[in-house]
Formats: sequence, C-alpha cells, structure tokens
Amino acid sequence: MRDPLAGLADVPWRQLHHVDGVAADVPDRLRMLRSDSLDTRSVALTWLSRVPGSSSGAAVAGFLVALVDDPATPDREALVSLLHDVAFWDVSLPVPEDFEPDEAFQAAAKHVDSYVAWLADPLLAAQAAEMLAYFPVSQPVVDALLASAAPASANLTLGYLTGYPSVDTHLMTALESPSRDVRMTAAVALAFRLGADLPGNALDLLVDESPPPAPPGWDRSMRGFVTLALRRVGL
Repeated sequence: MRDPLAGLADVPWRQLHHVDGVAADVPDRLRMLRSDSLDTRSVALTWLSRVPGSSSGAAVAGFLVALVDDPATPDREALVSLLHDVAFWDVSLPVPEDFEPDEAFQAAAKHVDSYVAWLADPLLAAQAAEMLAYFPVSQPVVDALLASAAPASANLTLGYLTGYPSVDTHLMTALESPSRDVRMTAAVALAFRLGADLPGNALDLLVDESPPPAPPGWDRSMRGFVTLALRRVGL
C-alpha cells in the first residue's frame, strides 16, 4: 500500500498555522501517529488537537484520511475522531443551508468514498456514518448506509436525508429489531423524515422506551435526539 504520509514534504507547512503558531511542526506529529509506542502516539494525538480551526486543517485532513485508510495504522478510531474535529469544528447537524464551508471541510468532502468504505469496518462504521450526514449523498452512499456495520449510527444519518423511499422502508423494518439502539434510532430517523406522519409504533417507542446511549461519533445524547424527534412530530 502507498505510504499514507507520502507528500508531507510537498506541503508549505511554514506558510500555515495552528493555534500555537507556524505549522512547521505538524509533519513530525503526523509521523508520530505511526509509531510503535502508544505513549508517542498519544502525545501526537493530543498535540494535534491544536489543528481544528486553523489554516493547517485542510492539509492535515487529507493525511488523516490516508492514515485511516491504511489498516496498518494504529488507533484508527481515534484518528477518525480527530478528523471529525478538524473537518466539522464550526458546523453542526443539520448543516445550515447558508453554511459556508472552510478549507478543512472542503478537504474532507473530497474523501466521501473513504467514509463509505469505512462503513463496512465495525471499528469505524459508527463514526463514518455520522460524518456522512454532513455531505450530499447519492444512491450508492444510501445503499452503503443501509448495509452499515453500525446500523444505529447509520439510522441517525438516514434521518437527515431527504427522498430515497427505500430509507423509510428500511427504518420501518428496523423498528422491530431486537436491538434497542437500532429500534430507537430508527424511530428518531423516521420522526425526522415524516414529522406528523410518524407511524404509531414508532411514536410509542419514542415515548415509552428508555433512550440508550448515542452511538459513537454523535455529540448529542439519545435523549436529546428523542426530544428533537418529538418536536418534529409536533409533541
């Protein structure tokens, strides 16, 4: 596999910045993410929290995607979390119509194919599904979400989509899942999509079942999602 950090030297890091100054030190921290030492990787990951919101974010985003794409990279779940912070530091869901993406968001948007591929990886699927909620989707992306290895997280993302009738059919079936996480997220997603037309069995789930924890990658609690869903229904 191609070196995920190939091209580091081609980036004009001295012309970029993070919160502490010139970004000339970023390449070494990215290399540290491949270290055999957990302590070294942890130091690098903590240090790279300086990047979100800075001019170096767009350059870092592409390398983080390449690192996660390589199965030999350690701590890939943590790198997806960092990528999320870099790409979406100034936007929340649902993405406002008047949102003006910065360069880091635009850089992350170039790698939707990678996020779709991560949906099949049980370690990455939940966070990947959440990230896909920020971007326009196509039928192949919807199909991948329907088959995700993290169905509860995928359900929440499906709730933010418009159109695609197969999604409603999928979510209606998921209401009968033996998994409380899948049932609840399906009910939330249907409420987001259907509003006052939400079927009674989905409404019963929202009202009667105790919310589970939110899937990995989602900042809002499941109780918060249920509250938003009930407002969407008109309650």
